[in-house]
Amino acid sequence: MIKGLYVHVPFCNNPCHYCDFAKARFNYGLAVRYLDELERELEGIGQDSFETIYIGGGTPTALPHELLERLLKMLSRFSFAQEYTIEINPESFDLDKALLMQKYGINRASIGIQSFNEGLLNEMGRSHSNLDTINAMYYLDKAGIKNRSIDLMYGFRSQTMEMLENDLQTAVNMDITHISIYELEVHPDTILGMKGYQLADDEIRYQMYCRIRDFLNEHSYRQYEVSNFCLAHHESRHNMIYWHYEDYYGAGLAASGKIGNERYDNTRNFIEYLKGNHRDSVVRLGREDLRFEAIMMGLRLIEGINIAKYDERYSCQMLKHYRKAIEKNVSEGLLEVSDGYLRTTSDGMLVLNDILVDFMSWL
Repeated sequence: MIKGLYVHVPFCNNPCHYCDFAKARFNYGLAVRYLDELERELEGIGQDSFETIYIGGGTPTALPHELLERLLKMLSRFSFAQEYTIEINPESFDLDKALLMQKYGINRASIGIQSFNEGLLNEMGRSHSNLDTINAMYYLDKAGIKNRSIDLMYGFRSQTMEMLENDLQTAVNMDITHISIYELEVHPDTILGMKGYQLADDEIRYQMYCRIRDFLNEHSYRQYEVSNFCLAHHESRHNMIYWHYEDYYGAGLAASGKIGNERYDNTRNFIEYLKGNHRDSVVRLGREDLRFEAIMMGLRLIEGINIAKYDERYSCQMLKHYRKAIEKNVSEGLLEVSDGYLRTTSDGMLVLNDILVDFMSWL
């Protein structure tokens, strides 16, 4: 059984300056055509129940009420056992949409806040205010949706440590269960990229990450993955499917999926997608690809990789197969083998990409 279903809604009212996801400014006619084609793609999925469903974007709540209901109604043919998440932006969210989410069984909201500093929000190209955020929380209260995640960003040139700490303090004072933190990346095709935007210095970004980690851990938000923190028992179950390297379907523009030893990417081209040409590429993963990618994903988790389960799943002895990479990084204090798990240390988490290069070198 495939564990997760991801559905992409590419529409936004105002694309953010840093975003390089597949997206388009909302247009009613285009959205109708997109939902027509998305429904055809979903009809081709060969199962009707999942552990988790996740609607992302873009901005799903950029859809007006009647189109959002159409999307949720088409997804109602799928049942879920654990978690049903939708991404929302405060400025495009209202009570009617919250009650619509309640009607169709959504039990988790991921809220694109990014910062509580309105000057920084303007620099990001965000169009919501702190009042919009307060209202969004109120609407979720009315709908009884208590499992809430927010996104926060760091690494902007104008962002000070004081601004970051104010964001963190505001976040932990809110009624939320999960916080995802993202370091700014400037991609060439984004507005920031085209403007030649310069990130904050490497050392400042490093200090910001360390402060985020320490602050949230001090306020009962346990770090369970490189960029994710939660109150007890509120991990993102959907994202855990990715990090445990389990199988999932992805539907919609630019969505990706993994089924067995195949990984696919849908096209980012709207014209091709609307013609029904959904797939852009399908990659058949070899045995070594599967083994390495499971390590690449699993080492993102604070708990690390269960060695016995890995050995059974991939028919190899991980500690022997990757002996050189593991011994090198254990000796440098970046990895540890403990209680049947291989995991990064707190220092290793900061240089995870370098560790993974070592695993690639000794495949």
